[in-house]
Amino acid sequence: MNYKKPIEHLIKYAELEEIIKILKISNKNIFFVGGATRSILSEEYSNTDIDIVVPNIEDEVIEELNNQFDVKFFPSYRSLAISTGKFEYQINSFRKDIKSTGRHSKVAPAQTLKEDSQRRDFTFNSVYINLDGDVFDFYSGVKDFHENLLRFIFNPIDQIQQDYLRAIRYIRFLSLFKNTKTQKKDIDAILLLSKNIFDFVKEKKISQELTKIKEMPYPLNSLHFLENHRELRDFLQFFKLN
Repeated sequence: MNYKKPIEHLIKYAELEEIIKILKISNKNIFFVGGATRSILSEEYSNTDIDIVVPNIEDEVIEELNNQFDVKFFPSYRSLAISTGKFEYQINSFRKDIKSTGRHSKVAPAQTLKEDSQRRDFTFNSVYINLDGDVFDFYSGVKDFHENLLRFIFNPIDQIQQDYLRAIRYIRFLSLFKNTKTQKKDIDAILLLSKNIFDFVKEKKISQELTKIKEMPYPLNSLHFLENHRELRDFLQFFKLN
């Protein structure tokens, strides 16, 4: 399936015309990912965090964007964050993780979209759709999204140990669907490693991630998950629906 028409809706909704023009990159090499892709797949445009991936952000592009927007540049990642008040845009160059510490990773430029995808967390968060509407789905993420299945891309223990925030993000994304489907091995990994989360993730970051649950469609899913697993009840202190 080609998603050209939903892409056009997203560009208009997210007020992306000027940013795309400044990027000076062909349509086939500008990719939406993450929340933007979920908006395209569902054709529901309410997400205000827009994630874009390109092969590389050139210095002159960074300078021109900085002249027109409030830009934060992260040199080691070749990554930009742009805030307009209404939207938060993340524009990332292809990159790969080469050494993980349990929260942050040492990174290097990646040469392909497949390499970039390997640093992502869940299957439906690793679906890329370019401006031509072409889909690049390496882990059956589109199928999982439409079947309401939340699952890690690779071995869940390995993925969580690379970045313990992924366990918290998993808890948040339980509230994406009304009846979220899960895999036992993913749940088991989160419960097994939950005792280590506070050693690697700052409480402020945990709070920020869990606070986002109130913006999810079905926040009670995450609340009930925390309540039903004694290993996770310490995280209830960060859970706020109001």
